[in-house]
Amino acid sequence: MTDSEIHSAILDMGRRARAASRELNKLTSAQKNDILRAMADEIVAREQTILSANAEDLKNAEANGLSKAMIDRLMLDSKRLASIANAVREVADLPD
Repeated sequence: MTDSEIHSAILDMGRRARAASRELNKLTSAQKNDILRAMADEIVAREQTILSANAEDLKNAEANGLSKAMIDRLMLDSKRLASIANAVREVADLPD
């Protein structure tokens, strides 16, 4: 990707995130919490798919010269995925 393509992609993600936030604001707390819990469940259910994609990301990161520290931050394993899923569930338990 060129710098211009990256810039355009980031701007597009920002626009879509803003539009999604407007839609999320219309949901009840219960609906938002249900979505968050479903997200956490999907993280757990798709663990192997996520880990396989992460392995590819790590390979690309190394090939592109990312530092060992950055690669470590990118690396996922079962324990890290479980922590992410638990953190999403914790967000669902927070008051709006």
